[in-house]
Amino acid sequence: MAKFGFDVTEVTPDAPLNYDPIPAGEYILKAVEAEEKQTARGDGSYIKVKFEVTKGDYEGRLIWGNFNINNPSEKAQRIGRQQIVAWATACGKPDADDTDKLIEKPFRASVVVDKASNGYGPSNSIGSFLFESTAKATPKVNPTPTPAAKAGNPWD
Repeated sequence: MAKFGFDVTEVTPDAPLNYDPIPAGEYILKAVEAEEKQTARGDGSYIKVKFEVTKGDYEGRLIWGNFNINNPSEKAQRIGRQQIVAWATACGKPDADDTDKLIEKPFRASVVVDKASNGYGPSNSIGSFLFESTAKATPKVNPTPTPAAKAGNPWD
């Protein structure tokens, strides 16, 4: 038998935790844990991440996300990898190649409320990672001059 080692009358119990989803909207989050895991069938792997709301009325609330990195479904793998790159970009680390470079880095995200399923109540997930696009449109250049663009006088 293990004794607690303190006087239990000097401690008040915590209030029950609230697991209701937070309202959908834009939040500042940070990742607090990330771990690579095998899929249930053992034919792939994913990264399981615990995110925490860092500001506002819901500070301290947690949201979990899974990102496929190796999957027999090419589509699932592509989506998971795109999500990881979006997360890294939202953190300001678009070239990150390891979750350790993203832990504790704040970022903006659109959080959604997912419907109840599989015996679980409604929950939150990240609908999208928010960041400023730095891609610039490349001007379209026509390599072949058209007859109207021919050199010389227009009346020739």
